[in-house]
Amino acid sequence: MTGIGRLGEPVVTGRGEDADGRSLPLASPPFAPLEVPHADVDRVLSDPLDALEQHARVLVLTVDADLRIQAAAGRYAERADLATIGRPLGEGRFRLPSLEAAVAEAVGDGHVRRLDVAFGSKMLDVVVQPLLTGSPSRVVGAVVFGQDVTEARRSARRSVTLGRIAPLHGDDLDDPAAVLQRIADAVAAHTGSGVVVRTVRDARLEGRAIAHPDPATAHDFTRAVSAAGAVPLARMTVQLSEARGPVTVSWNEWARTLWLPPEVREPLERRGARAVMAWAMRAGTQVLGLMIVTLMDSSIEDPRADPAERDFLTDVAALASLQLEAALARRRASAAAEDLARSEARFRSAFDAAPVGMVLTSVEPGRPGVITRVNEAYTSIIGRTTAEVVGRAVEELVHPLDAEEVRRLVGLVAAGVRNGFTVEHRVRRPDGSLRWVRVYAKVADGGFDGSALLVGHVEDVTEHRATQEELARRALYDSLTGLPNRNLSLDHLRRALQGLRRHPGRVAVLFGDLDRFKAINDTYGHEVGDRVLVEVAARLRSSVRAEDTPGRLGGDEFLVVCRDAGSDEDVRQLVERLLAALDEPIVVRIGSAHAELRVGASIGVSVTTDSHTPPDRMLYEADTAMYEAKRLGRGQFHVYQEQLGHAADRRARIEQDLRTALDDGRWVLHYQPIVDLVSGRVHGVEALLRMRDPQGELVLPGEFIDVAEESALIHPIGEWLMGEACRQLAAWQRLPRPGPLLTMAVNVTGRQAAKAAASGSVLQAVTESGVAHGTLSLEVTERTLLDAGDGVVADLERLTAAGVHLAIDDFGTGYSSLAYLQRFPVATVKIDRSFVAGLGVNARDDAIVAAVAALGSTLGLQVVAEGVESAEQVTHLLRLGCTVGQGFHLGRPCPAEELTALLVAEAAQQQRGELLVDQ
Repeated sequence: MTGIGRLGEPVVTGRGEDADGRSLPLASPPFAPLEVPHADVDRVLSDPLDALEQHARVLVLTVDADLRIQAAAGRYAERADLATIGRPLGEGRFRLPSLEAAVAEAVGDGHVRRLDVAFGSKMLDVVVQPLLTGSPSRVVGAVVFGQDVTEARRSARRSVTLGRIAPLHGDDLDDPAAVLQRIADAVAAHTGSGVVVRTVRDARLEGRAIAHPDPATAHDFTRAVSAAGAVPLARMTVQLSEARGPVTVSWNEWARTLWLPPEVREPLERRGARAVMAWAMRAGTQVLGLMIVTLMDSSIEDPRADPAERDFLTDVAALASLQLEAALARRRASAAAEDLARSEARFRSAFDAAPVGMVLTSVEPGRPGVITRVNEAYTSIIGRTTAEVVGRAVEELVHPLDAEEVRRLVGLVAAGVRNGFTVEHRVRRPDGSLRWVRVYAKVADGGFDGSALLVGHVEDVTEHRATQEELARRALYDSLTGLPNRNLSLDHLRRALQGLRRHPGRVAVLFGDLDRFKAINDTYGHEVGDRVLVEVAARLRSSVRAEDTPGRLGGDEFLVVCRDAGSDEDVRQLVERLLAALDEPIVVRIGSAHAELRVGASIGVSVTTDSHTPPDRMLYEADTAMYEAKRLGRGQFHVYQEQLGHAADRRARIEQDLRTALDDGRWVLHYQPIVDLVSGRVHGVEALLRMRDPQGELVLPGEFIDVAEESALIHPIGEWLMGEACRQLAAWQRLPRPGPLLTMAVNVTGRQAAKAAASGSVLQAVTESGVAHGTLSLEVTERTLLDAGDGVVADLERLTAAGVHLAIDDFGTGYSSLAYLQRFPVATVKIDRSFVAGLGVNARDDAIVAAVAALGSTLGLQVVAEGVESAEQVTHLLRLGCTVGQGFHLGRPCPAEELTALLVAEAAQQQRGELLVDQ
């Protein structure tokens, strides 16, 4: 058919069909040819609707005037083999003849087409719009848009079925046989199955209505019903009298129950009879009969696998019960006339005085939903007077977005399909405010004027609904980012794993942790940190696929559930896309200025094909892989492997050992001398942490320091270390040693440095132990300074002002910069042992050591060479201007008692030397 489009051009539309082949009209769509400047033709043809690129449940396609594909998007484009650019529309592996013909016609005559296109088990509503340009207009191609309307068409088919069931006139209601035959015919046409309706008489089931779309098959069912005869209700072993829903049995079991002879059973078996579903038709607790559907090879739907179809047929059985009961009830209607009049009087009084809103509407087919009476409570809810509402259709008072649903429900009641409904919808009051109401509607047979009316109880549920929605949102979504929280994310993961039972494939979990978020929080505060998290969430949403679920677990930890993970390469591309998105600078406003912040992320991946994998296990694996990615370096991802689980178990054991060592006092310090290379005198010491295992053997920091850092146990360990080191330094400073006081360097990790600088624990240890001012140094790596924010710098400056120095360990190994020496209050730099090892062998190492020594002299920094292993290295260091060193050649790490003896012996030797000089 042809209509008029927006620009006056004809709009050609098709007609859909229901399951029985009957024509279903399609409304004329609000589409017209697209008028575009000639310069924009290529852009429109090649780049349709970016939003549909993520495999949406639609079909978007553009073709040029020669019907060659220029662009395709949406899930159905890929499934229909339409994604090959430049290929003629009709040459794909998956042919859609009706679509191809419609596109060719639209390009040919410049008219819009709209039609239903069968796509396997799905139905697409497709619009074909010619693309025009120039003056006079000429067709240069077409834009095709289709959307999945499978459920809508199913709903239309059910509406047709319900229309068949509805009685045509009052006489039908009085004839039980006509009612039941109409039900049987409608259900048989709807399902394509054999339908038998039996009613109960004298505790026996008698055949009353038989139907099948095929007359020959219907004849076979008639023979079977005749052969079964009147079946005693007690023989139905499936307990239909107690069942509240359908009872399903195999065809063989049903045939045995009815004692069907082979000559009537076998023809139905050859026609594909495979199962029987039966619904009890009731009047209260009394069973009036059975509606029996025999599923066959020719059946259109299988209600056993479709809950919606099963519920629909349950409603049909209930309707059959109501219509059968109504036929019996009408016989008794005249005897109840006086009771009805008295009931109406009581109803009037209760109606007007009811504390809830009450509204009466007509359900006559010619004017359904017209309001005939309201009470005061109803007018108070909707903010209108009685005169404003009586005589108007009820959907006129409903919010436009909800009006169609209310109109549909009232229409079903008016058609006799339903005798009531419950619905929640919005109403807009005259002042513009919105209220939510819950309506309980029920048909009253015979109103004030004798006509049927729909009685509605209306309750204002605005506040209740708002509370429920807020509680649901808080329970399932992160309040800051709006992403699903841990509970909802795990639920999505659980559903994805269950989906593997129906559709084998792969499910992946991506566990991400931001790399530099803590530094941003420490430097700029939590408000800026929150804005960063919101932007990270937005980037996650825009980077994942439509079927993926991004979520926030808490803090700076995020999760992505990939329902259909695809291949390893697909997962890799998704993870790299996420890493790239999160690595881009985030611009935030700080005061009156803008700052570019970089966070980056480390991501762990867990993949499974097993639907029985526990969701918590996948989360654990992804978390474990994420820690491995962090260990390998920032901005990376790692896929979980079995050996990682062993490493995680090992970390758990080490963490438990660390806790036990704290409780049992198994921590010890060893001290390595730092020597003046000119005099050979001990200049200072470096405190080195050790742990004793339960057998008393020493465990070096390389075995446990990473675990301590990750688990935050580094803080109590660090507090013990600082207190013990300061106590020992104070004891050594009280020894009668000539010359400058002994100094001590204490190795601290990045977390320890930040915590110590902010909490004041270092100054407390210095004060309580009595360590001399300026003799304690915190020794940190360059990496720690790289991560430090402005707040940490300020705290370190306060420590320096209080007499605690800062030393840079492993200087020159890759991150060094003069900017560090300018930005941080550094007092000592320690030349990495790799440069000392090359002295006298590698000229480049000689140059680096000489440069650092000269830099230290210029800036007033003490320069210490690490890893001195030979007398030759001492000679080279002195020649290059470095006068302080430490290493095995100068003294190995040892317990405090051994170093005390060394210091005492050194002091005695120095005193003897001074006495000899004096003499």
